[in-house]
Amino acid sequence: MLDARPVRGPFRRLRTQVDALLIALLLALPWVEIAGEPLLRLDVPHRRFHVFGLVIFPQELFFLWLVVIGLALALFFFTALAGRLWCGWACPQTVFSDLFAGIARRIQGWRGTRAPKNVARWRIAATHAVWTALALVIGFHLVAYFCSPRELAGQLVHGSASSVQLGFLAFGALVSYVDFAIVRQTFCKFLCPYARFQGVLFDSDTLVVGYDTARGEPRGKRGRAAGDCVDCGLCVAVCPTQIDIRDGLQIECIACTQCIDACNTVMAKLERAPQLIGYRSLVSLEGRRSARLLRPRVLIYAALLAVVGAAFATALATRLPFELTVAHNASNLYETLADGRTGNAYTLHIENRGRAKQAFRLALEAPVGFELLGSTGVVDIDGSSSRELRVFVAAPAAGSRPQAIAFSLETSAPPEQRLRRPAMFVFRPGGGGESGAR
Repeated sequence: MLDARPVRGPFRRLRTQVDALLIALLLALPWVEIAGEPLLRLDVPHRRFHVFGLVIFPQELFFLWLVVIGLALALFFFTALAGRLWCGWACPQTVFSDLFAGIARRIQGWRGTRAPKNVARWRIAATHAVWTALALVIGFHLVAYFCSPRELAGQLVHGSASSVQLGFLAFGALVSYVDFAIVRQTFCKFLCPYARFQGVLFDSDTLVVGYDTARGEPRGKRGRAAGDCVDCGLCVAVCPTQIDIRDGLQIECIACTQCIDACNTVMAKLERAPQLIGYRSLVSLEGRRSARLLRPRVLIYAALLAVVGAAFATALATRLPFELTVAHNASNLYETLADGRTGNAYTLHIENRGRAKQAFRLALEAPVGFELLGSTGVVDIDGSSSRELRVFVAAPAAGSRPQAIAFSLETSAPPEQRLRRPAMFVFRPGGGGESGAR
């Protein structure tokens, strides 16, 4: 059973436009590329995360944490200002539920705010068929945030998609169908955690969808009551969570503004002032004073958001376009080479964080007699890629203690930048005994 059809009004028209824009963005983002790199993709197999032009490697996950913290603080900031803007206007749960419900109403032939009494079976079957197709599209794009949508589409057409891809696509489609076609705003009422802690973020100055009790009560039929509310029940009929906004602010309210459009429509027919239900703060509803936008809660959220933004900008400005990680062979600390020298094996992990192919110069910083083997000294790495090298360092056989050495990596093209990573060379026993056991 679908909810009542929303009443047309300025808020409804604006929400339709916002829904269309958000759906287009969510479905288009996986396809957008800049200089051959995806705009947004969590490339888990290659251990790379593309976030709006920034390629983040696993060693840089703090960038993702800063983004997540920034988004959370932005949510807190706008919630303190204007209530559940996210829930009513931008949450995918609301946006796609509106889309699924709108498709069903169009197919089933709704004309007013209520469903037709007898819906033909072919209309019901067509509704579920379109819902299934749309759920598959959503499932496909969910997978496309983790792999190339072009490659995925080609693999699906030729039947070469992996079982993991097919499994995630089917799971995403199933969850989308159940959630947006059946559960809908029931999720907002009973399962969404944000509804439970929004009360901590609200205060008496937060703008919320509210009913003007002083003006509307006592409610009743026109000419029989002093209040403006005629108790038509349309605000309850169009509410997707089926609450009565006249009972006051409730956690089930998602601020979708459908009750505002419905009430304003009735007030216009009765030639009464609009905004009996509207955006207002609790202090203004109680007639104490007008709402204040700048207050300690809002300023604290804004300051924290600015700190996170400054930290992100600083980390981005000081970020090197490449990285070098050195790991000593842990299973075999040293080896005896054919010429009698002692050798240590190292694994070098080099990341090129830039978009263009880069040639790097690799060098060893060590005392006289040490030699770098297994590398020509020049390493070519494609843009936004990484490479592992296994190299050996040879040293004279005699040695008493581990010797500090270092690997340096620098760009061959201007502007030249250099990175140095320390390491430890372990000698075989014989020069003091303790080195090889370490």
